[in-house]
Amino acid sequence: MAQSRGATAAGWETRILAQLEQRELRVATVAKVIQSYSRLAGKVGEFASHSRDAEARSREMQGEHERLLESYERNGGGGGSVGGGSSGGSTRGMSLAQQRIADLERDIEAMKEERTVLYRTQGTNAQRLLDLSDKMRETDERLRQQELEIMDSHEALRRSNSKIDDLRAALKEKDGTVQILQDEMSALQLEIVQIEDRCRKLQAENDDLVKRWLQKMNSEAEKVNEVTQELELIKRKSEALSPRMGPAVFEDDQFFAVHSPPAGANAIHGASLVPRSAVGKIDARMEEVHSIAISGSGALLAVGGQSTTVKVFDAETGESVFSLSGCLKAVNHVEISTDSTLLLAASSDHTARIWKLDTGRHWKSLTGHIGSVMVAKFNHDASRVFTYSQDRTIKVWDTQRGLCVKTLFTVSSCHDFALLDSAGARIATAHVDNSVRVWDTASGKRLREASVHKEQVMSVWASCTGSRILTNSYDGTLKLVDASTLDVVAVMSAPGYRPSRNWARASLSPDGRFAMAGSIDGRLFVWDVNSGDLVRTLDIHKSAVCDALWHPTGMRVYSAEKSRYILILH
Repeated sequence: MAQSRGATAAGWETRILAQLEQRELRVATVAKVIQSYSRLAGKVGEFASHSRDAEARSREMQGEHERLLESYERNGGGGGSVGGGSSGGSTRGMSLAQQRIADLERDIEAMKEERTVLYRTQGTNAQRLLDLSDKMRETDERLRQQELEIMDSHEALRRSNSKIDDLRAALKEKDGTVQILQDEMSALQLEIVQIEDRCRKLQAENDDLVKRWLQKMNSEAEKVNEVTQELELIKRKSEALSPRMGPAVFEDDQFFAVHSPPAGANAIHGASLVPRSAVGKIDARMEEVHSIAISGSGALLAVGGQSTTVKVFDAETGESVFSLSGCLKAVNHVEISTDSTLLLAASSDHTARIWKLDTGRHWKSLTGHIGSVMVAKFNHDASRVFTYSQDRTIKVWDTQRGLCVKTLFTVSSCHDFALLDSAGARIATAHVDNSVRVWDTASGKRLREASVHKEQVMSVWASCTGSRILTNSYDGTLKLVDASTLDVVAVMSAPGYRPSRNWARASLSPDGRFAMAGSIDGRLFVWDVNSGDLVRTLDIHKSAVCDALWHPTGMRVYSAEKSRYILILH
């Protein structure tokens, strides 16, 4: 910056010196002209003085000539009183005088001509002097303007130097501020390092506490399992004592007999039918219904909701079979194993619990989540349990041991998930960020994802083969998605269809021909999956429909409304 300012100052000083030198050259030229004019004027004065002297001599000689003529006339007119000699002498004198006069007149004429030339030269020089004077005035005016510009430049330079000084002072002050900030940053970095050390220590303490808490919960679960085994032993003893009675089951400290479902009840899998009307109603006797599940045999219907108990009903008659207790808070989702022997419930008390349906007694507690468990499902042979919690993790559990064997982090919050194969090696998740994601449960890696809907996805349902996924979204559409590519195969919608934001599960019929979902206004909608056309609308509920399922035979439908009732439709 200093070099550029020095180069700028040298440039304008060089220009000013050049202009001053040009001015000196012009002034020297004008001075020479003025000197020539002065010399010329002096010569003209000398010539004028000589001319005046010549004119004076001419006048004197003219006067002398006149006196001589006058004397000649007097003498001639005197009658020859003067002798011949005298006459001759006078004549010669007159001749000489006339010749002298003629010479003087010629000199006078020559001097007059020379004076005329001098006057002409003087006039020319006077005009040149005027022209030079005008040029001199113009040059002086330009010089005056340049001097003003130079003064302005000096003033601007002074202001620039002052500004540069101010900027240098500000820069120096900022340098000091930067140094202070660097010192503070160094102190903060040191503090961050100390905080990170404390965080690592706290994390280690937290991990230790979690480990101890899990050990405690596992210990409590083992105690519960031991009590369950003792109850099973008591049951077997009671069966041995009462061979003629059916299997004894304790419920609310009373015995009752459980009737086995008719043989072959789970072997009927024909073409699914579209429901037409309600033929029965089951009162769940709870404030809100959240989820329903049908057993693989189609004999039992499980209901979970705002109550801390899970209700199990006879799917054919609607009679209560079990009231399974153990949850400390509301039940968000229920599931029955394929062989109809186990019931799984996800609860807001951060736990998933398993009951045995042959005894109706609690068997396992799956603890490890730090948020409400929203969904829980078995794989096909019930050897694994999959749970999703509001802590944004999916955990895979060993059913027999009740231990977590894998944890998947879902990135964003989910509403539902579905198993894409019998072992549960791949699962599909429905997210609040409008996306569907497919995961490998063995590695915990995300295989693929796609933004399928315009608003959050409320539920996912896998077809029997796992090749198709039915999604239900708050944007009012259901979509059939190819599980391998997440490409949309079909889109289903209907006028007035609007799912509930919290509980809005859609399902496929056992043969995969129809899709069904309930609306917030209590209507039940059924679509043809292949064409995407709306097949039937049933206005049968008085409150929002939270869940709807086909019977495994495809001949009946169970539809649950939020306010405690489940309708049986044929």
